[in-house]
Amino acid sequence: MHALLVELSTDPSRTDEVARHFREDVAGWARRQPGFVTGQWLGSTDGRAGVGVVVFDSEDAATTAAHGPRNYARDEDRAWNVEKVTVYEQLAAAELGDGR
Repeated sequence: MHALLVELSTDPSRTDEVARHFREDVAGWARRQPGFVTGQWLGSTDGRAGVGVVVFDSEDAATTAAHGPRNYARDEDRAWNVEKVTVYEQLAAAELGDGR
């Protein structure tokens, strides 16, 4: 499996708008991507940064999906901006109760 890591800068005065964007726009987009397995979108406690970690069943699926966030043009009027998009190979995972 491979993970798409999307790093964002966010406006701390607009955290509600950022959370809505993650819940309503980004999560829905991710679910529609071929090879999607799971995703989490996180915001820093100071409201200045966010990160999306989206797992796909293959490197090809993650790389193809990476084109979406990479195509966002910077917009200083928006509550969020994509700063970096990277695809990683998943080397290990853990879940509660899996005994590993």
